[in-house]
Amino acid sequence: APGPGAGGPPKEMPVNAYLVKPLTVTSGLTAAGSLLAFEAVELHPEVSGKVVQLNITEGTTVAKGSLLVKLFDADLQAQLKKLKLQQETAQKTEQRLKQLLAANGIGQQEYDNAITQLNNIEADIEYTQAQISKTEIRAPFDGVVGLKSISPGAYVTPATAVASFQQVNSLKLDFTVPERYMNSIKNGDVVKFTIDGLRDKMNARVLAVEPKIDELSRQVRIRA
Repeated sequence: APGPGAGGPPKEMPVNAYLVKPLTVTSGLTAAGSLLAFEAVELHPEVSGKVVQLNITEGTTVAKGSLLVKLFDADLQAQLKKLKLQQETAQKTEQRLKQLLAANGIGQQEYDNAITQLNNIEADIEYTQAQISKTEIRAPFDGVVGLKSISPGAYVTPATAVASFQQVNSLKLDFTVPERYMNSIKNGDVVKFTIDGLRDKMNARVLAVEPKIDELSRQVRIRA
């Protein structure tokens, strides 16, 4: 026979209910990095020579193309002056022979020889001007001059370090992360960083991720 309560209403069962809401979950990664000048070079002369002009004021900002160092070039300047006189004479000769050629007063070969001579002189002028430019050290970009290591009158060679030069209106942030995060960081991502001694957080935008993983540390280098 059925026991007591058979066929009656079902008993209530206590349950625990949870309301699920979508939330944004962020993961953080902390890494040590280094701030570097966006561009930095050590200035060296292209040729050997005596310094006749030194326009380096340490710690000052100079514009791209500014003349910083000038080496002796009086011999090249004299050669250039001589070549320009020859160029002027050759141009006059070419113009005169061109008129004679039009009037059938000379043959084509004679006129061609005059053109060849003029072209050779102009090539020599370009070469000499290039040699003169090598006696100058100019600012490769807008930047700040570091400490100089030469004085006026010094004899320098291409191995001589004249001064450091850095572009500091923008900075590079280099840091490394474990290789497992390599595919999580891409160009354009914004990273936040702090500097020792400063409490404010600053932003940097990722420029590039080094595709090569360091074999020893298994770290990936990133630049922002």
